[in-house]
Amino acid sequence: MTRVGWTVLAALLWAAAASAARLGAAISTVNIVYAAALAASYFAAWALAGAWARDQRQTFAAVAVTAALLLGVGVLELGAATRAINYRRIRDAIIGIEGPNVDFVDDADLVFRRAPHAKWSGWPRTDMSTYFNLPFRAEHPIAFTTDAHGFRNPVELSHADVALVGDSYVEGWGISDDETISARLASRLQAPVANLGTAGYGSLQELQVLERNALALDPHLVAWFFFEGNDLDDDQNFENAMIDRPAAGKRAAPVSAPVPFSHRWRDFVDRSFTWNAFQELRQLTDRLVPNRVSTFGWFRDAQGVSHQIYFYDFYATRPFTDFERERLQVTDATLRRAADDCRRRGVEFAVYFVPIKFRVYRDAVTFPPGSPCLKWTPWDLESQMRTLCERAGIRFVSLTTLMREAASRGILLYQPADSHWNAAGASFVADLVARDARK
Repeated sequence: MTRVGWTVLAALLWAAAASAARLGAAISTVNIVYAAALAASYFAAWALAGAWARDQRQTFAAVAVTAALLLGVGVLELGAATRAINYRRIRDAIIGIEGPNVDFVDDADLVFRRAPHAKWSGWPRTDMSTYFNLPFRAEHPIAFTTDAHGFRNPVELSHADVALVGDSYVEGWGISDDETISARLASRLQAPVANLGTAGYGSLQELQVLERNALALDPHLVAWFFFEGNDLDDDQNFENAMIDRPAAGKRAAPVSAPVPFSHRWRDFVDRSFTWNAFQELRQLTDRLVPNRVSTFGWFRDAQGVSHQIYFYDFYATRPFTDFERERLQVTDATLRRAADDCRRRGVEFAVYFVPIKFRVYRDAVTFPPGSPCLKWTPWDLESQMRTLCERAGIRFVSLTTLMREAASRGILLYQPADSHWNAAGASFVADLVARDARK
């Protein structure tokens, strides 16, 4: 192709990417066109320098430089492929995307935990800002404080009437110390409540938290929160990490069902140098080719204010395969052990089912015409969780119906640009747990 041809192709692709973004095309489609425009621009630059023509010396230089670049990227990606390097964490640390998420430290038994006695304040970006590469932030600045064990308790506790066990929903992602479920519940009960949630934990890690932290506080109630979105995956990630760390003295037995390629690919892409560099470049050129998301709807609250609410595509569209079935068996065994531990101590044990945001708000929002959300059908994990809890004699509390009723009344319980509860959502859940704790 001639110099003019490459230049025209690059210009057309950039125009197509910018137009598609402004017309509301899916971000994945825009990314493909954007990547093609980058490649065309690279070849156009070499064409203008004399390569791809009769100048064989310049053509050799272009081929050599291109091969060197590809080799260099391959070496960088080798670190991500072997889990030795996580470029997303490096990028986050440099530009401060995650806020308090940088405070994780190694733990021999749990793989990771929050740093003890950490104090952080700021205005963190939402999880969907990272996923969709958009400049969303939490609804307001937050304070984030951990105790001696790395849990989000502003004061040290030697006893707690209620111990909350779970992941980022219990920990309080995107909300301040005084807005978490534990803080609101302690205020309602006028009694100490322990926040033992950690972002990224699955049931296997939460069992260890229960046995070494929660029961030591001699609670009357252990409220265990299971998030349908990724708790099964978090258990697999934990087992993989323990297998890779023989020095920890433990080896988790892998499940017989193989991890689906889609899960492994997503995990690699999240750590990838190429993807994170591409995401950063998209941020820098947002004015030229804006990031737009098609997975959103409009929610009108009880005061008549309209909110644009975003949803994850992965949580609401994933199939229930043999992998998930075997992961659920692990969860079943874990919850049975947790319930037995509590029974021996005379502690009440209840499992709270945390629904994905789309399950709660899909009938309460108005989607744009042609929205992919209109075709989504979430899996039926809740009924299976209910059944396994009933068989084990474990009290099961679904938050789905109650939250859907609140949504129908115009109550916003989730952060609009995040998958987690807002302060009102945490308060809503605290009310439910307070009712159970008083029984």
